[in-house]
Amino acid sequence: MLKKQLMSLLGLTLIMLSGCSSTAEPQKKVAPQLNNQAEVVITSDELAELKASAKQWQQAKAGVERLLVIEQDLKLLIKQLTSVAQEQQSAAAAQKSESKIAMNSSLNPEPIAPPAPIQPTKAQQTKVQPLFALQVASVTDQTRLPQSFAKIKATAPTIFSGKVAANVESVNVNGTTFYRLKLGAYIKQENAAKDCNKLMQYQVMCIVSHYTEQSLKM
Repeated sequence: MLKKQLMSLLGLTLIMLSGCSSTAEPQKKVAPQLNNQAEVVITSDELAELKASAKQWQQAKAGVERLLVIEQDLKLLIKQLTSVAQEQQSAAAAQKSESKIAMNSSLNPEPIAPPAPIQPTKAQQTKVQPLFALQVASVTDQTRLPQSFAKIKATAPTIFSGKVAANVESVNVNGTTFYRLKLGAYIKQENAAKDCNKLMQYQVMCIVSHYTEQSLKM
């Protein structure tokens, strides 16, 4: 009898399990149908809101496109400004380096070689020899020459102001010695002739002659 009760209990358990499985399957089939309906069906308010959003997007589309173009231009401008700034920084760094080098050079100047001595030119080495003089007297008595010289200086003080070269030339003419008084020392004949003409204006006889270097003894 106990065996029959166990068999009855087992059969009842199987019936209950089969009943649960049969009721679960319709629920699974209904659930997808409800989900599909929720995805498709929207309200009229929601549809109006979507249409308004689409219209707003169409109106803002041109502005967005312009903003994108401006963004590209700004990127290009930023790139150019960055390049210019880098160049300026490089130039400033180079200038700073040059200034530093110049400052170091001024603080530690290079030794300057002393100037080479100036060599005198050939013209400076060779003393220019006068060629002409003014012959103002010719006497046989040499002792009279200092007196003649003093008289001429007094007659034409503007011509013979200061120190004047006074030389004596002795020549023999037919056995007689003449002593010629010669004043001045000229390189150019025209300069000697100019002073000679001035002397003649003071009534002093004068001729342009060759230069003689033999100082008058006063």
